[in-house]
Amino acid sequence: METKLAAEHPVRVTNLGKLLWPEAGITKADYIQYVIDMAPCLIRHLQDRPLTVVRFPHGIHADSFYQKNAPKDTPEWVQTFAVYSKESKRDIHYILANNTATLIWLANQACIELHPWYSKIQNPDSPTNIAIDLDPTVPDFEKVRKVAFCIKEILDNLRFPSYPKTSGATGLQIFIPLRSGFTFRETRVITEFIARYMANRYPDLVTIERLVKDRGDKVYVDYLQHAPGKTLVGAYSPRPVPDATVSAPVTWEELVQGAVPEDFTIRTMPERVKKVGDLFAPMEQEGIDITHILHLIRNHP
Repeated sequence: METKLAAEHPVRVTNLGKLLWPEAGITKADYIQYVIDMAPCLIRHLQDRPLTVVRFPHGIHADSFYQKNAPKDTPEWVQTFAVYSKESKRDIHYILANNTATLIWLANQACIELHPWYSKIQNPDSPTNIAIDLDPTVPDFEKVRKVAFCIKEILDNLRFPSYPKTSGATGLQIFIPLRSGFTFRETRVITEFIARYMANRYPDLVTIERLVKDRGDKVYVDYLQHAPGKTLVGAYSPRPVPDATVSAPVTWEELVQGAVPEDFTIRTMPERVKKVGDLFAPMEQEGIDITHILHLIRNHP
């Protein structure tokens, strides 16, 4: 059975009773309703950002696949952005989730994870933010929390505003809004400096080892992920875990009070946003100038 939902364009939706998150009892219809409810926030943070999605056609416990290139049956009203791939020797037509109709269409395809670029199509080589990804080698959010506050102290000393969000799985990400005009090469100077400082300062807690087998039980500070064409899961994107958690912007105060990723789900997020607003909204405003800090780091003995 299929039906059509009215948004900016009519969107055909099918198999609405299919369970995508069986343990949480969340169907495709529930997921579509979630993206409709969360559309203002989702669009704010996905607008004009090439999107990689992870599709789970038969639910989170079945096979999944990454999708960068818009499929052949993509509606003509879905906006895309072509990027030439040297690896594939062809253009990749990335989807742009710029309206509610596109979000509904993506949800109907069971695109559960939404991974936007750090940059926008207007200036693909200039990120709008700096992101520091904290990934525990073994599930231990308390270690992640401890590392996050150590990094916050560094950022506070640099007078950088910082906005944490849960990964929706076991990790945490710290975002810094960036003034336009800087390059990924320049942001790498800062992320690598912070990561190496943390690994040297807290060797029993933090690692920058790429290979999982070499990390022990430490928290991996990933500074390499912030690069052209790479992505992190987007704010408010669901994750394929039994509790149907989402990547949730949080306050530092909430982290002090013990917030954990499991607190934020498809069921709870729309009501939370009604109460606290979009905590990641500052990420879409003009950010900081890192010129002075770059000079200090590059000239550090």
